[in-house]
Amino acid sequence: MTLGTKSTAALAGGVVATLLLGTKPAMGQIPLLKDPGGWQLTTDGRVNTFISVASGTGLPDQPDFIGAGTSDTQDATNGLHSTRVRGGFIPNILGFTLQKEISPNFKVSTRVALWMNIGGSRTKNISALVDPRELYGKVEGNWGSVLAGSALALFGRGGILLDAQIAHNYGLGYPCSIKDASGGACGMVAFGAPFPGFEPGLVYATPTVGGFQVSVGVYDPATIGNATLNRAPLPRIEGELKFDFKDRFRVFTSGFWQVLEGTVSALDPATGMTYLKNLHTDAWGGQAGAMATFGPVMLGGAAFQGAGFSPITYVDEHQIAADSTGVLRKSRGAFGLLALLINAANMKVAGGMGVLQIDKNQNDTGAIGPAGEAANPRVLRQNLGTTVGVYQTTGPVHFALEYFRAQHTWYDRGIPNAADPTLIDVVTPKQVVNFVNAGMTIAW
Repeated sequence: MTLGTKSTAALAGGVVATLLLGTKPAMGQIPLLKDPGGWQLTTDGRVNTFISVASGTGLPDQPDFIGAGTSDTQDATNGLHSTRVRGGFIPNILGFTLQKEISPNFKVSTRVALWMNIGGSRTKNISALVDPRELYGKVEGNWGSVLAGSALALFGRGGILLDAQIAHNYGLGYPCSIKDASGGACGMVAFGAPFPGFEPGLVYATPTVGGFQVSVGVYDPATIGNATLNRAPLPRIEGELKFDFKDRFRVFTSGFWQVLEGTVSALDPATGMTYLKNLHTDAWGGQAGAMATFGPVMLGGAAFQGAGFSPITYVDEHQIAADSTGVLRKSRGAFGLLALLINAANMKVAGGMGVLQIDKNQNDTGAIGPAGEAANPRVLRQNLGTTVGVYQTTGPVHFALEYFRAQHTWYDRGIPNAADPTLIDVVTPKQVVNFVNAGMTIAW
Protein backbone atom coordinates (compact mmCIF):
# COMPACT_ATOMS: atom_id res chain seq x y z
CA MET A 1 0.00 0.00 0.00
CA THR A 2 1.24 3.45 -0.74
CA LEU A 3 0.06 6.66 0.89
CA GLY A 4 1.97 9.93 1.21
CA THR A 5 5.73 9.66 1.20
CA LYS A 6 5.77 6.43 3.15
CA SER A 7 4.79 3.20 1.49
CA THR A 8 2.50 1.15 3.63
CA ALA A 9 1.97 -2.39 4.60
CA ALA A 10 4.23 -4.69 5.78
CA LEU A 11 6.56 -7.72 5.58
CA ALA A 12 8.29 -10.35 3.50
CA GLY A 13 7.42 -14.02 3.98
CA GLY A 14 10.82 -14.88 5.41
CA VAL A 15 11.09 -11.51 7.11
CA VAL A 16 7.79 -12.04 8.93
CA ALA A 17 9.12 -15.17 10.58
CA THR A 18 12.41 -13.49 11.48
CA LEU A 19 10.70 -10.57 13.20
CA LEU A 20 8.05 -12.67 14.92
CA LEU A 21 10.51 -15.14 16.35
CA GLY A 22 13.33 -12.78 17.27
CA THR A 23 16.76 -14.04 16.26
CA LYS A 24 15.61 -17.37 14.85
CA PRO A 25 16.42 -17.88 11.16
CA ALA A 26 13.80 -16.94 8.60
CA MET A 27 11.51 -19.68 7.38
CA GLY A 28 11.54 -20.67 3.72
CA GLN A 29 14.90 -19.22 2.79
CA ILE A 30 16.41 -21.10 -0.18
CA PRO A 31 20.22 -21.56 -0.16
CA LEU A 32 21.89 -20.22 -3.30
CA LEU A 33 25.61 -20.57 -2.60
CA LYS A 34 28.24 -20.96 0.08
CA ASP A 35 31.79 -19.90 -0.61
CA PRO A 36 34.93 -21.34 1.06
CA GLY A 37 35.28 -18.14 3.07
CA GLY A 38 32.07 -18.87 4.94
CA TRP A 39 29.64 -16.51 3.20
CA GLN A 40 26.15 -17.96 2.62
CA LEU A 41 23.60 -16.50 0.22
CA THR A 42 19.89 -17.31 0.49
CA THR A 43 16.76 -16.03 -1.20
CA ASP A 44 13.11 -15.72 -0.23
CA GLY A 45 10.05 -13.94 -1.55
CA ARG A 46 6.55 -14.14 -2.91
CA VAL A 47 4.40 -13.31 -5.91
CA ASN A 48 0.71 -12.52 -5.55
CA THR A 49 -2.28 -11.09 -7.37
CA PHE A 50 -5.70 -10.11 -6.03
CA ILE A 51 -8.91 -8.86 -7.53
CA SER A 52 -10.67 -6.36 -5.28
CA VAL A 53 -14.30 -5.37 -5.95
CA ALA A 54 -15.73 -2.32 -4.16
CA SER A 55 -19.34 -1.25 -3.76
CA GLY A 56 -20.78 1.51 -1.60
CA THR A 57 -21.08 5.26 -1.40
CA GLY A 58 -18.73 7.93 -2.71
CA LEU A 59 -16.97 10.54 -0.62
CA PRO A 60 -19.21 13.07 1.15
CA ASP A 61 -19.95 16.19 -0.87
CA GLN A 62 -18.10 18.76 1.19
CA PRO A 63 -15.55 21.45 0.28
CA ASP A 64 -11.90 21.24 1.30
CA PHE A 65 -12.21 17.54 2.04
CA ILE A 66 -9.80 16.22 4.67
CA GLY A 67 -9.96 12.58 5.64
CA ALA A 68 -9.13 9.01 4.76
CA GLY A 69 -12.18 7.83 2.89
CA THR A 70 -11.90 5.65 -0.19
CA SER A 71 -11.55 7.80 -3.29
CA ASP A 72 -12.89 6.89 -6.72
CA THR A 73 -15.29 8.22 -9.33
CA GLN A 74 -18.88 7.96 -8.14
CA ASP A 75 -22.05 8.03 -10.23
CA ALA A 76 -24.81 10.65 -10.32
CA THR A 77 -26.48 9.23 -7.18
CA ASN A 78 -23.15 9.06 -5.27
CA GLY A 79 -22.85 5.31 -5.76
CA LEU A 80 -19.37 3.79 -5.91
CA HIS A 81 -18.68 0.60 -7.89
CA SER A 82 -15.12 -0.28 -8.80
CA THR A 83 -12.72 -3.13 -9.52
CA ARG A 84 -8.94 -3.24 -9.24
CA VAL A 85 -6.33 -5.96 -9.78
CA ARG A 86 -3.49 -5.39 -7.34
CA GLY A 87 -0.98 -6.80 -4.86
CA GLY A 88 -1.82 -7.96 -1.35
CA PHE A 89 -1.11 -6.72 2.17
CA ILE A 90 2.41 -7.99 1.60
CA PRO A 91 3.07 -7.45 -2.12
CA ASN A 92 5.54 -9.12 -4.50
CA ILE A 93 9.01 -9.51 -3.00
CA LEU A 94 12.38 -10.81 -4.08
CA GLY A 95 14.84 -10.87 -1.19
CA PHE A 96 18.48 -11.88 -0.76
CA THR A 97 20.31 -12.39 2.52
CA LEU A 98 24.09 -12.75 2.71
CA GLN A 99 25.60 -13.80 6.02
CA LYS A 100 28.84 -15.01 7.53
CA GLU A 101 29.69 -16.36 10.97
CA ILE A 102 32.98 -14.74 11.94
CA SER A 103 33.11 -16.59 15.27
CA PRO A 104 30.62 -18.43 17.50
CA ASN A 105 29.66 -15.10 19.06
CA PHE A 106 29.87 -12.79 16.07
CA LYS A 107 27.82 -12.93 12.86
CA VAL A 108 27.56 -10.46 9.99
CA SER A 109 24.65 -10.30 7.54
CA THR A 110 23.22 -8.03 4.88
CA ARG A 111 19.79 -8.02 3.27
CA VAL A 112 18.43 -6.53 0.06
CA ALA A 113 14.74 -7.07 -0.70
CA LEU A 114 12.88 -5.55 -3.62
CA TRP A 115 9.16 -4.91 -3.12
CA MET A 116 7.38 -4.81 -6.47
CA ASN A 117 3.93 -3.72 -7.58
CA ILE A 118 1.89 -5.40 -10.29
CA GLY A 119 0.11 -2.13 -11.07
CA GLY A 120 -0.61 1.42 -9.98
CA SER A 121 -2.92 3.68 -11.92
CA ARG A 122 -5.58 2.45 -14.35
CA THR A 123 -3.56 3.76 -17.30
CA LYS A 124 -2.57 0.91 -19.60
CA ASN A 125 1.09 0.05 -20.21
CA ILE A 126 2.43 2.07 -17.27
CA SER A 127 5.22 0.12 -15.58
CA ALA A 128 4.82 -0.71 -11.90
CA LEU A 129 7.32 0.52 -9.33
CA VAL A 130 10.17 -1.36 -7.65
CA ASP A 131 10.99 -0.29 -4.08
CA PRO A 132 14.09 -1.54 -2.17
CA ARG A 133 12.35 -1.29 1.20
CA GLU A 134 14.74 -3.64 2.99
CA LEU A 135 18.35 -2.56 2.57
CA TYR A 136 20.53 -3.03 5.63
CA GLY A 137 23.58 -4.55 7.27
CA LYS A 138 23.53 -6.27 10.65
CA VAL A 139 26.08 -7.50 13.19
CA GLU A 140 25.11 -9.91 15.97
CA GLY A 141 26.76 -11.36 19.03
CA ASN A 142 26.06 -12.50 22.57
CA TRP A 143 25.74 -8.80 23.42
CA GLY A 144 22.81 -8.29 21.05
CA SER A 145 22.65 -6.87 17.53
CA VAL A 146 23.04 -3.63 15.62
CA LEU A 147 21.14 -3.04 12.37
CA ALA A 148 22.06 -0.16 10.06
CA GLY A 149 19.92 0.70 7.05
CA SER A 150 16.29 0.53 6.00
CA ALA A 151 14.03 -2.01 7.72
CA LEU A 152 10.59 -2.15 9.34
CA ALA A 153 10.59 0.56 12.04
CA LEU A 154 9.96 -0.24 15.71
CA PHE A 155 6.87 1.80 16.57
CA GLY A 156 3.76 -0.10 15.51
CA ARG A 157 5.79 -3.13 14.43
CA GLY A 158 4.15 -5.43 16.96
CA GLY A 159 0.66 -4.60 15.70
CA ILE A 160 1.56 -5.07 12.03
CA LEU A 161 3.18 -8.44 12.72
CA LEU A 162 0.14 -9.51 14.74
CA ASP A 163 -2.15 -8.55 11.85
CA ALA A 164 0.00 -10.53 9.42
CA GLN A 165 0.22 -13.65 11.56
CA ILE A 166 -3.46 -13.88 12.51
CA ALA A 167 -5.19 -12.60 9.37
CA HIS A 168 -3.68 -10.82 6.38
CA ASN A 169 -0.27 -12.40 5.70
CA TYR A 170 -1.64 -13.99 2.51
CA GLY A 171 -4.61 -11.65 2.15
CA LEU A 172 -5.37 -8.02 1.49
CA GLY A 173 -7.76 -6.54 4.07
CA TYR A 174 -8.53 -2.86 3.51
CA PRO A 175 -7.18 -1.86 0.07
CA CYS A 176 -6.17 1.66 1.29
CA SER A 177 -7.32 3.17 -1.98
CA ILE A 178 -9.11 2.18 -5.17
CA LYS A 179 -7.55 4.69 -7.53
CA ASP A 180 -4.02 3.89 -6.33
CA ALA A 181 -3.10 0.20 -6.41
CA SER A 182 0.66 0.61 -6.04
CA GLY A 183 2.39 -1.03 -3.09
CA GLY A 184 0.72 -3.44 -0.72
CA ALA A 185 -2.75 -3.07 0.77
CA CYS A 186 -3.56 -1.94 4.32
CA GLY A 187 -4.81 -4.97 6.26
CA MET A 188 -6.03 -3.32 9.50
CA VAL A 189 -4.00 -0.15 8.91
CA ALA A 190 -6.28 2.94 9.05
CA PHE A 191 -8.50 0.99 11.46
CA GLY A 192 -6.41 1.02 14.63
CA ALA A 193 -3.05 -0.24 13.36
CA PRO A 194 -0.54 2.53 12.45
CA PHE A 195 1.92 1.46 9.77
CA PRO A 196 5.58 1.63 10.88
CA GLY A 197 7.10 2.10 7.43
CA PHE A 198 10.49 0.84 6.26
CA GLU A 199 12.74 3.55 7.66
CA PRO A 200 16.48 4.29 7.46
CA GLY A 201 18.08 4.20 10.88
CA LEU A 202 20.36 2.55 13.41
CA VAL A 203 18.74 -0.02 15.72
CA TYR A 204 20.20 -1.83 18.73
CA ALA A 205 18.44 -4.94 20.08
CA THR A 206 19.41 -6.71 23.29
CA PRO A 207 19.81 -10.49 23.44
CA THR A 208 16.57 -12.31 24.24
CA VAL A 209 16.68 -13.17 27.94
CA GLY A 210 13.84 -15.15 29.47
CA GLY A 211 11.69 -14.26 26.48
CA PHE A 212 12.29 -10.50 26.87
CA GLN A 213 13.94 -8.27 24.29
CA VAL A 214 14.40 -4.50 24.11
CA SER A 215 15.08 -2.62 20.85
CA VAL A 216 15.97 1.07 20.49
CA GLY A 217 16.32 2.91 17.18
CA VAL A 218 17.52 6.30 15.95
CA TYR A 219 15.78 7.13 12.66
CA ASP A 220 15.95 9.69 9.89
CA PRO A 221 13.28 12.22 10.97
CA ALA A 222 10.22 13.09 8.90
CA THR A 223 8.54 16.49 8.44
CA ILE A 224 4.99 17.74 7.90
CA GLY A 225 5.66 20.46 5.36
CA ASN A 226 1.99 21.10 4.55
CA ALA A 227 1.58 22.15 8.20
CA THR A 228 4.65 24.46 8.02
CA LEU A 229 6.53 21.96 10.22
CA ASN A 230 9.33 21.61 7.70
CA ARG A 231 12.34 21.33 10.03
CA ALA A 232 13.49 18.29 11.99
CA PRO A 233 16.54 19.24 14.10
CA LEU A 234 16.83 15.90 15.90
CA PRO A 235 16.47 12.26 14.87
CA ARG A 236 13.28 10.35 15.64
CA ILE A 237 13.64 7.96 18.59
CA GLU A 238 11.68 4.70 18.62
CA GLY A 239 11.70 1.78 21.03
CA GLU A 240 10.06 -1.59 21.55
CA LEU A 241 9.80 -4.02 24.47
CA LYS A 242 8.45 -7.50 23.79
CA PHE A 243 8.04 -10.80 25.60
CA ASP A 244 7.56 -14.10 23.78
CA PHE A 245 6.73 -17.36 25.59
CA LYS A 246 7.43 -20.40 23.41
CA ASP A 247 5.81 -18.74 20.38
CA ARG A 248 2.41 -19.25 22.06
CA PHE A 249 2.03 -15.99 23.93
CA ARG A 250 3.45 -12.59 23.05
CA VAL A 251 3.06 -9.12 24.55
CA PHE A 252 4.66 -5.97 23.23
CA THR A 253 4.78 -2.23 23.65
CA SER A 254 6.44 0.43 21.53
CA GLY A 255 6.74 4.20 21.33
CA PHE A 256 8.27 7.07 19.38
CA TRP A 257 9.12 10.76 19.86
CA GLN A 258 10.23 13.42 17.38
CA VAL A 259 10.69 17.19 17.44
CA LEU A 260 9.10 19.21 14.64
CA GLU A 261 9.87 22.87 13.94
CA GLY A 262 8.99 25.57 11.40
CA THR A 263 8.82 29.31 10.83
CA VAL A 264 5.66 31.25 9.97
CA SER A 265 4.55 34.87 9.66
CA ALA A 266 2.51 36.14 12.64
CA LEU A 267 0.69 39.37 13.44
CA ASP A 268 1.62 41.38 16.54
CA PRO A 269 -1.75 42.66 17.85
CA ALA A 270 -0.09 45.49 19.77
CA THR A 271 1.70 47.03 16.75
CA GLY A 272 -0.23 45.56 13.82
CA MET A 273 3.10 44.49 12.32
CA THR A 274 3.97 41.04 11.06
CA TYR A 275 7.00 39.15 12.29
CA LEU A 276 8.58 35.73 11.91
CA LYS A 277 7.58 33.22 14.56
CA ASN A 278 9.27 29.87 15.23
CA LEU A 279 7.10 26.78 15.80
CA HIS A 280 8.20 23.92 18.06
CA THR A 281 6.12 20.83 18.80
CA ASP A 282 6.54 17.17 19.67
CA ALA A 283 5.05 14.27 17.72
CA TRP A 284 4.68 11.17 19.87
CA GLY A 285 2.94 7.82 20.07
CA GLY A 286 2.60 4.63 22.08
CA GLN A 287 1.24 1.18 21.26
CA ALA A 288 0.66 -1.97 23.31
CA GLY A 289 -0.76 -5.35 22.40
CA ALA A 290 -0.78 -9.09 22.93
CA MET A 291 -1.30 -12.32 21.03
CA ALA A 292 -1.97 -15.87 22.19
CA THR A 293 -2.43 -19.30 20.60
CA PHE A 294 -4.62 -21.96 22.21
CA GLY A 295 -4.57 -25.11 20.09
CA PRO A 296 -6.32 -24.21 16.82
CA VAL A 297 -7.35 -20.74 18.05
CA MET A 298 -5.30 -17.57 17.58
CA LEU A 299 -6.35 -14.23 19.01
CA GLY A 300 -4.76 -10.87 19.61
CA GLY A 301 -5.08 -7.14 19.41
CA ALA A 302 -3.34 -3.84 19.93
CA ALA A 303 -4.15 -0.22 20.80
CA PHE A 304 -2.31 3.07 20.23
CA GLN A 305 -2.50 6.76 21.09
CA GLY A 306 -0.46 9.72 19.91
CA ALA A 307 -0.14 13.13 18.22
CA GLY A 308 0.86 13.86 14.63
CA PHE A 309 -0.77 10.83 12.99
CA SER A 310 -2.52 10.44 9.68
CA PRO A 311 -5.04 7.57 9.51
CA ILE A 312 -2.27 5.45 7.98
CA THR A 313 0.98 6.31 9.76
CA TYR A 314 2.74 8.87 11.96
CA VAL A 315 4.59 12.12 11.17
CA ASP A 316 2.95 11.98 7.78
CA GLU A 317 2.43 14.52 4.98
CA HIS A 318 -1.32 14.28 5.37
CA GLN A 319 -3.66 17.17 6.19
CA ILE A 320 -5.21 15.31 9.10
CA ALA A 321 -1.91 15.00 11.04
CA ALA A 322 -1.74 18.77 11.69
CA ASP A 323 -3.48 21.93 10.54
CA SER A 324 -1.87 24.62 8.38
CA THR A 325 -0.66 26.53 11.46
CA GLY A 326 1.40 23.57 12.69
CA VAL A 327 -0.91 22.38 15.49
CA LEU A 328 -0.91 18.58 15.71
CA ARG A 329 -4.09 16.55 16.09
CA LYS A 330 -4.29 13.69 18.58
CA SER A 331 -5.64 10.26 17.67
CA ARG A 332 -6.14 6.79 19.08
CA GLY A 333 -7.17 3.39 17.82
CA ALA A 334 -7.45 -0.30 18.53
CA PHE A 335 -8.11 -3.54 16.69
CA GLY A 336 -8.70 -7.17 17.57
CA LEU A 337 -8.45 -10.34 15.49
CA LEU A 338 -9.45 -13.98 15.95
CA ALA A 339 -8.56 -16.99 13.81
CA LEU A 340 -9.52 -20.67 13.76
CA LEU A 341 -7.07 -23.11 12.20
CA ILE A 342 -8.61 -26.09 10.40
CA ASN A 343 -5.48 -28.19 10.06
CA ALA A 344 -7.13 -31.11 8.24
CA ALA A 345 -7.87 -28.79 5.31
CA ASN A 346 -4.80 -26.55 5.70
CA MET A 347 -7.27 -23.71 6.15
CA LYS A 348 -7.69 -20.69 8.39
CA VAL A 349 -10.81 -18.60 9.02
CA ALA A 350 -9.98 -15.19 10.46
CA GLY A 351 -11.89 -12.03 11.31
CA GLY A 352 -12.00 -9.00 13.54
CA MET A 353 -12.71 -5.30 13.94
CA GLY A 354 -10.75 -2.10 14.28
CA VAL A 355 -11.44 1.55 15.05
CA LEU A 356 -9.52 4.82 14.62
CA GLN A 357 -10.59 8.09 16.26
CA ILE A 358 -9.16 11.57 15.63
CA ASP A 359 -9.61 14.62 17.88
CA LYS A 360 -10.19 18.12 16.60
CA ASN A 361 -7.59 20.67 17.74
CA GLN A 362 -8.26 24.15 19.10
CA ASN A 363 -8.34 25.67 15.60
CA ASP A 364 -11.03 23.33 14.23
CA THR A 365 -14.57 24.73 14.22
CA GLY A 366 -17.83 23.04 15.09
CA ALA A 367 -20.82 22.63 12.78
CA ILE A 368 -21.83 26.19 13.72
CA GLY A 369 -19.13 28.86 13.73
CA PRO A 370 -18.49 31.51 16.40
CA ALA A 371 -20.73 34.05 14.62
CA GLY A 372 -23.58 31.56 14.21
CA GLU A 373 -22.68 30.77 10.63
CA ALA A 374 -22.66 27.35 8.97
CA ALA A 375 -19.20 25.79 9.35
CA ASN A 376 -17.37 22.68 8.25
CA PRO A 377 -14.65 21.34 10.58
CA ARG A 378 -13.40 19.20 7.66
CA VAL A 379 -11.91 16.64 10.05
CA LEU A 380 -12.28 12.86 9.96
CA ARG A 381 -13.76 11.69 13.26
CA GLN A 382 -13.70 7.89 13.03
CA ASN A 383 -12.85 4.90 10.87
CA LEU A 384 -14.61 1.63 11.71
CA GLY A 385 -13.58 -1.55 9.91
CA THR A 386 -14.73 -5.17 9.92
CA THR A 387 -12.80 -7.99 8.27
CA VAL A 388 -13.42 -11.70 7.67
CA GLY A 389 -11.52 -14.08 5.42
CA VAL A 390 -10.88 -17.69 4.48
CA TYR A 391 -7.29 -18.69 3.71
CA GLN A 392 -6.22 -22.08 2.32
CA THR A 393 -2.70 -23.37 1.75
CA THR A 394 -1.71 -25.98 -0.83
CA GLY A 395 2.06 -26.40 -0.75
CA PRO A 396 3.62 -23.04 -1.58
CA VAL A 397 0.32 -21.65 -2.88
CA HIS A 398 -1.97 -19.66 -0.57
CA PHE A 399 -5.54 -18.83 -1.62
CA ALA A 400 -7.62 -16.08 -0.02
CA LEU A 401 -11.23 -14.91 -0.11
CA GLU A 402 -12.06 -11.87 2.05
CA TYR A 403 -14.75 -9.34 2.90
CA PHE A 404 -13.92 -5.95 4.40
CA ARG A 405 -16.40 -3.24 5.42
CA ALA A 406 -14.97 0.27 5.78
CA GLN A 407 -17.00 3.04 7.39
CA HIS A 408 -15.58 6.58 7.51
CA THR A 409 -17.32 9.30 9.55
CA TRP A 410 -16.43 13.01 9.72
CA TYR A 411 -17.30 15.62 12.31
CA ASP A 412 -20.70 17.26 11.87
CA ARG A 413 -20.96 19.95 9.21
CA GLY A 414 -23.35 22.88 9.13
CA ILE A 415 -25.21 23.84 5.93
CA PRO A 416 -27.80 26.58 5.35
CA ASN A 417 -31.36 25.30 5.29
CA ALA A 418 -32.70 25.23 1.73
CA ALA A 419 -36.10 26.72 2.71
CA ASP A 420 -34.81 29.22 5.29
CA PRO A 421 -31.16 30.30 4.92
CA THR A 422 -31.23 31.80 8.41
CA LEU A 423 -31.46 28.27 9.79
CA ILE A 424 -28.56 25.82 9.83
CA ASP A 425 -28.94 22.10 9.25
CA VAL A 426 -26.37 19.85 10.86
CA VAL A 427 -25.31 16.80 8.83
CA THR A 428 -22.86 14.00 9.55
CA PRO A 429 -20.69 13.24 6.48
CA LYS A 430 -20.22 9.48 6.12
CA GLN A 431 -18.97 6.91 3.64
CA VAL A 432 -19.43 3.13 3.68
CA VAL A 433 -17.65 0.86 1.18
CA ASN A 434 -17.78 -2.94 1.04
CA PHE A 435 -14.82 -4.79 -0.46
CA VAL A 436 -14.61 -8.40 -1.67
CA ASN A 437 -11.04 -9.55 -2.28
CA ALA A 438 -9.90 -12.82 -3.85
CA GLY A 439 -6.45 -13.92 -4.94
CA MET A 440 -3.47 -16.17 -4.46
CA THR A 441 0.12 -15.95 -3.26
CA ILE A 442 3.05 -18.20 -4.14
CA ALA A 443 5.72 -17.90 -1.46
CA TRP A 444 9.18 -19.39 -1.18
